[in-house]
Amino acid sequence: MSAKATNLARIQEVYDIATQTRAQIARLGFTRDMFLEPATDEEDLIAEGILNRVFRVAEEAGYIDEDVATTYGFDTVGARGVRNRLAHVYGEVDRDLVWSVIENDFPVMLLACKRYCDDVGVDIG
Repeated sequence: MSAKATNLARIQEVYDIATQTRAQIARLGFTRDMFLEPATDEEDLIAEGILNRVFRVAEEAGYIDEDVATTYGFDTVGARGVRNRLAHVYGEVDRDLVWSVIENDFPVMLLACKRYCDDVGVDIG
């Protein structure tokens, strides 16, 4: 179950985690190849941390109210699917799919977060 009690809190959490994760990946120079096939313990540990972050984003995004999700473009069904996959099949996670979430879905979620916060008068940054 979502750790956050309101849509705003969930959306802030999604924004914070997704923004932080993308920035850290960039600063570390962590690549898709490193994520898919970690060559060192350090790379493996970072990859596991990234998986956890994607889980947390999916957890919160999956509980955004459907009317808000529809209005602002949050894919709650997809988020719940990713969350469930990460929660229940640890050793069989499709890391390529997870990397795709970071590259393709996180930017869409970040825009949705900004649009929602702009409409409710909250500075998300």
